[in-house]
Amino acid sequence: MKKNLYRVIILIILFGVGYNFLIKDDAEPTYGLTIDGVDIDIIDMHLHTGTWEALTEPYKERYSERVPKPFKFLMENLLGSGLTSEGILKQMDKAGIRRAGVFAVYSPDTTGIANNEFLYQQIKDQSKRMFGFYSIRTDHWNINADKELKKLESDLIKYKATGIKLAHAHQQMRLDDQRFDGIYEIAGRLNKPIYIHTGTSPNPYTRREPPYVDPLYLEESIIKYPQTKFILGHTGYDSFLIQLTYLESCIQLAKKYDNVYFEPGALGARKAAEVLPEYLKIIKKEGLIDRVIYGSDGPQFPGYTASHLENFVEAMEINEYSAMEMKLILQSNFETLFNL
Repeated sequence: MKKNLYRVIILIILFGVGYNFLIKDDAEPTYGLTIDGVDIDIIDMHLHTGTWEALTEPYKERYSERVPKPFKFLMENLLGSGLTSEGILKQMDKAGIRRAGVFAVYSPDTTGIANNEFLYQQIKDQSKRMFGFYSIRTDHWNINADKELKKLESDLIKYKATGIKLAHAHQQMRLDDQRFDGIYEIAGRLNKPIYIHTGTSPNPYTRREPPYVDPLYLEESIIKYPQTKFILGHTGYDSFLIQLTYLESCIQLAKKYDNVYFEPGALGARKAAEVLPEYLKIIKKEGLIDRVIYGSDGPQFPGYTASHLENFVEAMEINEYSAMEMKLILQSNFETLFNL
Protein backbone atom coordinates (compact mmCIF):
# COMPACT_ATOMS: atom_id res chain seq x y z
CA MET A 1 0.00 0.00 0.00
CA LYS A 2 2.74 2.43 1.01
CA LYS A 3 4.73 1.52 -2.09
CA ASN A 4 1.78 2.32 -4.37
CA LEU A 5 1.14 5.58 -2.55
CA TYR A 6 4.81 6.51 -2.97
CA ARG A 7 4.58 5.90 -6.70
CA VAL A 8 1.46 8.02 -7.02
CA ILE A 9 3.16 10.88 -5.17
CA ILE A 10 6.23 10.62 -7.40
CA LEU A 11 4.02 10.66 -10.50
CA ILE A 12 2.21 13.78 -9.33
CA ILE A 13 5.50 15.50 -8.55
CA LEU A 14 7.01 14.60 -11.92
CA PHE A 15 3.99 15.79 -13.85
CA GLY A 16 3.96 18.98 -11.79
CA VAL A 17 7.64 19.62 -12.37
CA GLY A 18 7.31 18.82 -16.05
CA TYR A 19 4.28 21.04 -16.46
CA ASN A 20 5.85 23.99 -14.68
CA PHE A 21 9.02 23.51 -16.70
CA LEU A 22 7.41 23.25 -20.11
CA ILE A 23 4.59 25.80 -19.95
CA LYS A 24 5.20 29.38 -21.01
CA ASP A 25 5.99 31.74 -18.18
CA ASP A 26 4.80 35.26 -18.96
CA ALA A 27 6.45 36.82 -15.90
CA GLU A 28 9.31 39.16 -16.79
CA PRO A 29 12.54 37.52 -15.56
CA THR A 30 14.90 39.36 -13.25
CA TYR A 31 18.56 38.88 -14.08
CA GLY A 32 21.64 38.95 -11.89
CA LEU A 33 22.34 39.68 -8.25
CA THR A 34 23.08 42.78 -6.24
CA ILE A 35 25.42 42.14 -3.31
CA ASP A 36 26.59 44.97 -1.06
CA GLY A 37 25.66 47.46 -3.76
CA VAL A 38 27.55 45.61 -6.50
CA ASP A 39 25.49 44.51 -9.52
CA ILE A 40 26.47 41.10 -10.93
CA ASP A 41 25.21 40.10 -14.38
CA ILE A 42 25.76 36.35 -14.07
CA ILE A 43 27.18 34.27 -16.92
CA ASP A 44 26.98 30.48 -16.81
CA MET A 45 29.60 29.27 -19.28
CA HIS A 46 28.64 25.58 -19.20
CA LEU A 47 25.25 24.45 -20.49
CA HIS A 48 24.42 21.58 -22.83
CA THR A 49 22.04 21.17 -25.73
CA GLY A 50 20.99 18.02 -27.55
CA THR A 51 18.09 15.62 -28.06
CA TRP A 52 16.90 12.60 -26.11
CA GLU A 53 17.27 10.46 -29.23
CA ALA A 54 20.94 11.38 -29.65
CA LEU A 55 21.89 10.29 -26.12
CA THR A 56 23.45 6.85 -25.72
CA GLU A 57 21.28 4.13 -24.18
CA PRO A 58 23.50 3.75 -21.06
CA TYR A 59 23.33 7.52 -20.52
CA LYS A 60 19.53 7.48 -20.84
CA GLU A 61 19.43 4.64 -18.33
CA ARG A 62 21.57 6.53 -15.84
CA TYR A 63 19.27 9.54 -15.94
CA SER A 64 16.17 7.37 -15.77
CA GLU A 65 17.38 5.95 -12.45
CA ARG A 66 16.15 9.18 -10.87
CA VAL A 67 12.56 7.96 -11.08
CA PRO A 68 10.75 4.66 -10.37
CA LYS A 69 10.58 2.28 -13.34
CA PRO A 70 6.88 2.86 -14.11
CA PHE A 71 7.58 6.53 -14.75
CA LYS A 72 10.71 6.33 -16.87
CA PHE A 73 8.66 7.18 -19.92
CA LEU A 74 8.51 10.75 -18.58
CA MET A 75 12.26 11.26 -18.89
CA GLU A 76 12.19 11.86 -22.65
CA ASN A 77 9.94 14.88 -22.14
CA LEU A 78 11.54 16.20 -18.97
CA LEU A 79 15.16 15.88 -20.08
CA GLY A 80 14.79 16.11 -23.85
CA SER A 81 12.67 19.27 -23.80
CA GLY A 82 15.12 20.85 -21.38
CA LEU A 83 17.97 20.50 -23.89
CA THR A 84 16.31 22.63 -26.57
CA SER A 85 16.93 26.35 -26.91
CA GLU A 86 13.54 27.06 -25.36
CA GLY A 87 14.20 24.75 -22.42
CA ILE A 88 17.67 26.17 -21.76
CA LEU A 89 16.41 29.76 -21.87
CA LYS A 90 13.65 28.85 -19.44
CA GLN A 91 16.19 27.46 -16.98
CA MET A 92 18.39 30.53 -17.42
CA ASP A 93 15.45 32.86 -16.80
CA LYS A 94 14.38 30.99 -13.67
CA ALA A 95 17.95 31.19 -12.39
CA GLY A 96 18.28 34.90 -13.21
CA ILE A 97 21.05 34.22 -15.72
CA ARG A 98 21.06 36.48 -18.76
CA ARG A 99 23.95 34.92 -20.72
CA ALA A 100 25.46 31.45 -21.03
CA GLY A 101 27.85 29.30 -23.00
CA VAL A 102 26.25 26.31 -24.72
CA PHE A 103 28.30 23.27 -25.74
CA ALA A 104 28.36 20.95 -28.69
CA VAL A 105 29.35 17.38 -27.76
CA TYR A 106 30.88 14.48 -29.68
CA SER A 107 30.91 11.57 -27.23
CA PRO A 108 29.41 8.65 -29.17
CA ASP A 109 30.68 6.04 -26.67
CA THR A 110 29.57 7.74 -23.46
CA THR A 111 26.88 10.45 -23.49
CA GLY A 112 25.96 10.95 -27.13
CA ILE A 113 26.26 13.62 -29.80
CA ALA A 114 25.04 17.21 -30.13
CA ASN A 115 26.87 18.24 -33.28
CA ASN A 116 28.05 21.68 -34.31
CA GLU A 117 25.25 22.10 -36.83
CA PHE A 118 22.61 21.31 -34.19
CA LEU A 119 24.19 23.71 -31.70
CA TYR A 120 24.18 26.53 -34.23
CA GLN A 121 20.50 25.96 -35.03
CA GLN A 122 19.67 26.14 -31.33
CA ILE A 123 21.52 29.38 -30.57
CA LYS A 124 21.62 31.33 -33.86
CA ASP A 125 18.68 33.55 -32.88
CA GLN A 126 19.99 34.17 -29.36
CA SER A 127 23.39 35.76 -30.04
CA LYS A 128 23.06 38.17 -27.11
CA ARG A 129 22.24 35.39 -24.66
CA MET A 130 23.91 32.21 -25.88
CA PHE A 131 27.59 31.75 -26.75
CA GLY A 132 28.53 28.71 -28.83
CA PHE A 133 31.36 26.34 -27.88
CA TYR A 134 31.86 24.03 -30.85
CA SER A 135 33.56 20.65 -30.83
CA ILE A 136 35.18 17.99 -33.01
CA ARG A 137 34.88 14.26 -33.63
CA THR A 138 37.97 12.30 -32.59
CA ASP A 139 36.74 8.69 -32.62
CA HIS A 140 38.40 7.87 -35.99
CA TRP A 141 41.37 10.20 -35.60
CA ASN A 142 44.00 8.05 -37.28
CA ILE A 143 41.87 7.95 -40.43
CA ASN A 144 40.37 11.42 -40.74
CA ALA A 145 42.23 13.83 -38.44
CA ASP A 146 42.98 16.31 -41.23
CA LYS A 147 39.37 16.31 -42.39
CA GLU A 148 38.04 16.87 -38.87
CA LEU A 149 40.54 19.68 -38.16
CA LYS A 150 39.52 21.47 -41.35
CA LYS A 151 35.86 21.12 -40.42
CA LEU A 152 36.49 22.44 -36.91
CA GLU A 153 38.27 25.52 -38.23
CA SER A 154 35.54 26.09 -40.80
CA ASP A 155 32.79 25.73 -38.18
CA LEU A 156 34.51 28.09 -35.75
CA ILE A 157 34.64 30.79 -38.40
CA LYS A 158 31.28 30.09 -40.05
CA TYR A 159 29.34 29.99 -36.79
CA LYS A 160 31.29 32.84 -35.13
CA ALA A 161 32.18 30.55 -32.26
CA THR A 162 33.00 31.82 -28.79
CA GLY A 163 35.17 28.83 -27.93
CA ILE A 164 35.90 25.12 -28.28
CA LYS A 165 34.74 22.20 -26.12
CA LEU A 166 36.62 18.93 -25.55
CA ALA A 167 36.10 16.09 -23.06
CA HIS A 168 39.04 13.70 -23.14
CA ALA A 169 37.55 11.21 -20.66
CA HIS A 170 34.34 11.02 -22.68
CA GLN A 171 36.05 11.03 -26.07
CA GLN A 172 38.60 8.36 -25.05
CA MET A 173 41.58 10.73 -25.56
CA ARG A 174 44.65 10.84 -23.33
CA LEU A 175 45.47 14.37 -22.25
CA ASP A 176 49.11 13.86 -23.22
CA ASP A 177 48.35 12.45 -26.68
CA GLN A 178 50.01 15.01 -28.94
CA ARG A 179 48.17 13.72 -31.99
CA PHE A 180 45.48 16.18 -30.91
CA ASP A 181 47.77 19.22 -30.76
CA GLY A 182 46.26 20.48 -34.00
CA ILE A 183 43.10 21.34 -32.07
CA TYR A 184 45.08 23.51 -29.63
CA GLU A 185 46.93 25.17 -32.51
CA ILE A 186 43.63 26.19 -34.13
CA ALA A 187 42.30 27.43 -30.78
CA GLY A 188 45.31 29.69 -30.31
CA ARG A 189 45.51 30.93 -33.88
CA LEU A 190 41.82 31.85 -34.04
CA ASN A 191 41.78 33.10 -30.43
CA LYS A 192 39.07 30.68 -29.36
CA PRO A 193 39.58 29.62 -25.72
CA ILE A 194 39.26 25.88 -25.31
CA TYR A 195 37.24 24.25 -22.55
CA ILE A 196 38.60 20.83 -21.54
CA HIS A 197 36.79 18.49 -19.19
CA THR A 198 39.14 17.44 -16.39
CA GLY A 199 38.46 15.10 -13.50
CA THR A 200 36.30 12.00 -13.56
CA SER A 201 32.66 11.56 -14.50
CA PRO A 202 29.99 9.13 -13.23
CA ASN A 203 28.68 8.70 -16.77
CA PRO A 204 28.90 5.20 -18.29
CA TYR A 205 32.09 4.19 -20.11
CA THR A 206 34.04 7.39 -19.37
CA ARG A 207 37.75 6.86 -18.70
CA ARG A 208 38.91 7.38 -15.12
CA GLU A 209 42.64 6.68 -15.40
CA PRO A 210 44.89 9.69 -14.60
CA PRO A 211 46.10 10.24 -18.21
CA TYR A 212 42.47 10.96 -19.20
CA VAL A 213 41.46 13.11 -16.21
CA ASP A 214 44.52 14.65 -14.52
CA PRO A 215 45.33 17.98 -16.24
CA LEU A 216 49.04 17.64 -15.45
CA TYR A 217 49.14 15.30 -18.45
CA LEU A 218 48.20 18.32 -20.59
CA GLU A 219 51.21 20.37 -19.51
CA GLU A 220 53.37 19.82 -22.59
CA SER A 221 50.60 21.13 -24.85
CA ILE A 222 50.03 24.12 -22.55
CA ILE A 223 53.73 24.96 -22.88
CA LYS A 224 53.75 24.33 -26.62
CA TYR A 225 50.80 26.67 -27.29
CA PRO A 226 51.19 29.69 -24.99
CA GLN A 227 48.77 31.71 -27.13
CA THR A 228 46.02 29.15 -26.52
CA LYS A 229 43.79 29.74 -23.51
CA PHE A 230 43.02 26.49 -21.69
CA ILE A 231 39.98 26.32 -19.39
CA LEU A 232 40.23 23.32 -17.08
CA GLY A 233 36.62 22.25 -16.78
CA HIS A 234 35.33 21.09 -13.37
CA THR A 235 38.77 22.12 -11.99
CA GLY A 236 39.74 18.46 -11.79
CA TYR A 237 36.72 17.55 -9.65
CA ASP A 238 36.49 13.79 -9.17
CA SER A 239 32.71 13.48 -9.48
CA PHE A 240 32.91 9.67 -9.42
CA LEU A 241 34.40 9.67 -5.91
CA ILE A 242 33.07 13.14 -4.95
CA GLN A 243 36.55 14.42 -4.10
CA LEU A 244 38.82 17.30 -5.15
CA THR A 245 41.31 14.74 -6.45
CA TYR A 246 42.92 16.79 -9.23
CA LEU A 247 42.42 20.32 -7.90
CA GLU A 248 46.08 20.56 -6.90
CA SER A 249 47.12 19.71 -10.48
CA CYS A 250 44.97 22.59 -11.76
CA ILE A 251 46.47 24.98 -9.22
CA GLN A 252 50.02 24.01 -10.18
CA LEU A 253 49.31 24.68 -13.85
CA ALA A 254 47.58 28.01 -13.22
CA LYS A 255 50.47 29.26 -11.10
CA LYS A 256 53.02 28.31 -13.74
CA TYR A 257 51.16 29.41 -16.89
CA ASP A 258 49.17 32.57 -17.60
CA ASN A 259 47.03 30.81 -20.23
CA VAL A 260 45.32 28.44 -17.75
CA TYR A 261 41.87 29.07 -16.26
CA PHE A 262 39.33 27.07 -14.22
CA GLU A 263 35.61 26.28 -14.41
CA PRO A 264 33.77 24.74 -11.42
CA GLY A 265 30.91 22.94 -13.19
CA ALA A 266 29.02 20.39 -11.04
CA LEU A 267 30.64 21.60 -7.81
CA GLY A 268 27.38 23.35 -6.96
CA ALA A 269 25.38 20.15 -7.43
CA ARG A 270 23.75 18.51 -4.42
CA LYS A 271 26.25 15.64 -4.34
CA ALA A 272 29.20 18.03 -4.12
CA ALA A 273 27.85 19.93 -1.12
CA GLU A 274 30.52 18.48 1.16
CA VAL A 275 33.46 19.61 -1.01
CA LEU A 276 32.26 22.91 -2.54
CA PRO A 277 33.09 25.14 0.49
CA GLU A 278 36.56 23.60 0.70
CA TYR A 279 37.07 24.17 -3.04
CA LEU A 280 36.24 27.87 -2.76
CA LYS A 281 38.36 28.20 0.38
CA ILE A 282 41.39 26.79 -1.47
CA ILE A 283 40.82 28.95 -4.56
CA LYS A 284 40.75 32.08 -2.39
CA LYS A 285 43.74 31.03 -0.30
CA GLU A 286 45.80 30.37 -3.44
CA GLY A 287 44.95 33.80 -4.88
CA LEU A 288 43.32 32.36 -8.01
CA ILE A 289 39.89 34.01 -7.96
CA ASP A 290 40.74 35.87 -11.17
CA ARG A 291 41.20 32.52 -12.98
CA VAL A 292 37.79 31.01 -12.16
CA ILE A 293 34.93 31.29 -14.68
CA TYR A 294 31.55 30.17 -13.37
CA GLY A 295 29.74 27.26 -15.03
CA SER A 296 27.15 24.76 -13.84
CA ASP A 297 27.18 21.81 -16.28
CA GLY A 298 23.42 22.23 -16.71
CA PRO A 299 20.63 22.14 -17.49
CA GLN A 300 20.41 18.40 -16.55
CA PHE A 301 16.94 18.51 -14.95
CA PRO A 302 14.35 21.20 -14.09
CA GLY A 303 15.72 23.59 -11.49
CA TYR A 304 19.33 22.39 -11.61
CA THR A 305 20.78 25.56 -13.15
CA ALA A 306 19.21 27.73 -10.45
CA SER A 307 20.04 25.43 -7.53
CA HIS A 308 23.69 25.10 -8.66
CA LEU A 309 24.03 28.88 -8.68
CA GLU A 310 22.33 29.27 -5.29
CA ASN A 311 24.62 26.67 -3.72
CA PHE A 312 27.67 28.31 -5.25
CA VAL A 313 26.79 31.81 -4.04
CA GLU A 314 26.04 30.48 -0.57
CA ALA A 315 29.41 28.73 -0.42
CA MET A 316 31.18 31.93 -1.50
CA GLU A 317 29.40 33.80 1.29
CA ILE A 318 30.48 31.14 3.80
CA ASN A 319 34.07 31.72 2.69
CA GLU A 320 33.64 35.51 3.01
CA TYR A 321 34.12 36.35 -0.65
CA SER A 322 33.65 40.05 -1.22
CA ALA A 323 31.02 41.27 -3.67
CA MET A 324 33.76 42.17 -6.17
CA GLU A 325 35.34 38.73 -5.85
CA MET A 326 31.96 37.17 -6.56
CA LYS A 327 31.54 39.43 -9.57
CA LEU A 328 34.88 38.27 -10.96
CA ILE A 329 33.85 34.62 -10.89
CA LEU A 330 30.23 35.08 -11.91
CA GLN A 331 30.73 37.69 -14.63
CA SER A 332 33.92 39.65 -15.19
CA ASN A 333 36.43 36.84 -15.72
CA PHE A 334 34.31 35.50 -18.60
CA GLU A 335 33.96 38.96 -20.13
CA THR A 336 37.70 39.55 -19.91
CA LEU A 337 38.74 36.18 -21.32
CA PHE A 338 36.28 36.33 -24.20
CA ASN A 339 36.68 40.06 -24.93
CA LEU A 340 33.03 40.93 -24.38
